[in-house]
Amino acid sequence: MKKIILFAIIAIFLLATPGTVFAAKPDTNLAGAQKVAWNLSRAVMPDPPYGSLDILGSDTASKLIVNQPNGATEVTITGAMNGLNPNTTYTVYLSNGYTPYQITGWSLNGNWTLGFNSTLWPSGNPYVHTLSVTGNTANGASTGNTYTATISITGDSVTIVATYLSGSAVYPYRYIAIGNISSAGTISGTWTDTMGDSGTWNSLSGNAIKTYTGNTGWSGLFTGTVALFTFVTDVYGAGSWHVNLRDADFPGGPGTYTLSVWINEAGRTMLISDNFQVK
Repeated sequence: MKKIILFAIIAIFLLATPGTVFAAKPDTNLAGAQKVAWNLSRAVMPDPPYGSLDILGSDTASKLIVNQPNGATEVTITGAMNGLNPNTTYTVYLSNGYTPYQITGWSLNGNWTLGFNSTLWPSGNPYVHTLSVTGNTANGASTGNTYTATISITGDSVTIVATYLSGSAVYPYRYIAIGNISSAGTISGTWTDTMGDSGTWNSLSGNAIKTYTGNTGWSGLFTGTVALFTFVTDVYGAGSWHVNLRDADFPGGPGTYTLSVWINEAGRTMLISDNFQVK
């Protein structure tokens, strides 16, 4: 009996001793689950075309869990989806990583035609101006007179300060036009000048172009052997899916990969995950 007790104590000691061959996980264990955030498509891609099928609240109601266990499975990815449309088929795309789209401002570069409506001389409305813009400066002309202008943009607001050139019939003369840029890139607003005139103005041709950083669209399908699949929600708009990726599922074999998950309904993207790395 004493020998049996002694052997049991030795066995317990060996199992509990750090660094022995009985350790369950190596020191480089990556098995801890990582929760990756979902985003509505319009939150990280340009709207339009993204955002048409977004469902408010589905990004926070749904969960994406990434786990990198030890062993043959390189990564497990689980989606617990909620707040979606009931009884609907969704497609899951395992995709490359991406850089979120972010508007940095507007560019007015190019040729414009502007129409100015005068309060003092309405018979000539609209007075047509041509404007050639490069960066923050422009050259303009109206009713045979020429001028230079400075352009300043803050958010969706634009200010044009024009000074007519020496030799113009109305020299010295200056006007200030303040306007707002629409989502379509057209401009309209009000103006005043040094002769006491004022009125409204708008762009007749030309378009402001959004400046941005990041991707403007899908970053492309993950090129491993598992790429896309579908799941169906229940009557409450809930559904789940799970995928295991092994080393053989990754192009080029083991390494460090940046992935994201995109969820589509009826061919349109409505949820996009944050990027996550698989090592």
